Amino acid sequence: MKKRFQLIFILLIILGLGGCEKTQTPPASTEQSLSPTPSGASDASDESNESPMSTYKSILENKTQILSVDANKELNISQLNQAVSDDESVKVVVSKFAIVDLDNDDMEEIVLWLRVNDNDDYGFEVLRYKDGVVYGYTLSYRSFMDLKDDGTFSYSSGAMDYGFGRMEFTDSSYTIDKISYCESSEASDNEQEISYYVNQESATEEDFLAAINKQSEKTGITWYDYNDENIETLLSE
Repeated sequence: MKKRFQLIFILLIILGLGGCEKTQTPPASTEQSLSPTPSGASDASDESNESPMSTYKSILENKTQILSVDANKELNISQLNQAVSDDESVKVVVSKFAIVDLDNDDMEEIVLWLRVNDNDDYGFEVLRYKDGVVYGYTLSYRSFMDLKDDGTFSYSSGAMDYGFGRMEFTDSSYTIDKISYCESSEASDNEQEISYYVNQESATEEDFLAAINKQSEKTGITWYDYNDENIETLLSE
C-alpha cells in the first residue's frame, strides 16, 4: 500500500511539473507594425526574389504600392495626391524621374518629379528601398532643388537660410545633412546676424559663396520622362 501511495505521489509531481512548463510557454505574439507594409515586398521570400530595381519598376508601372510616410498608408503611384493633400480634387502627375544615391549608402533611390494641378514645380516624391519595403517621402521644391548626380542638392527656407546638403533617412522621416550653409539669427541688439558654414565648419561669407558656386558647377542629375519605354529601359535588370 505504501509503495502504491508513493507511486501515485510521484505521478502527481510529474504531472504538476508538466503543467508548469505549459504555463511558462509564451503565447503567440500579437504585436503589429505601427505602419502598413506594401504588398509584395514585406517578407523574406519576397525580399530575396525582388531586387530594389525590380521593385521600383513595379511601383512605377503602378503594380506595387509604396508606404507613404506623409499619408501613413499604402499608395499606388496613381494615388500620390493623397500624400500631397487631403483634398481629393488635387491632381498629381509624375512628369519625370531620376535614379540617384541620395544618402551615400550605395543603394539608389528613385526621385519622382511631381506636377500638382497646374504647378510643374510643386515638388518631389522620393522612393527609398529598405528591407523589401519602399518608403515614399514628399518634398517641396524649395527643400530639394538643383539635384546633382552625386546626390547632393540645394535647399532654402529663407533669404538668408539656405545651402546644400544630403539626405539622411529614417523609416518615418528624413533630415537634411547640411554641408555648406548659412543661418540667420537675431542678435542682442535685435539686428539680424548671419552665420556661415563650409563643410559644417564656421566660415567667412566669401568662403561660403565660393562653396555655393562650386556646388552649382557640379553635374546635374539626369531626368527622364515618365513613360513605359524609359521605365523598361532604365529599371530592368
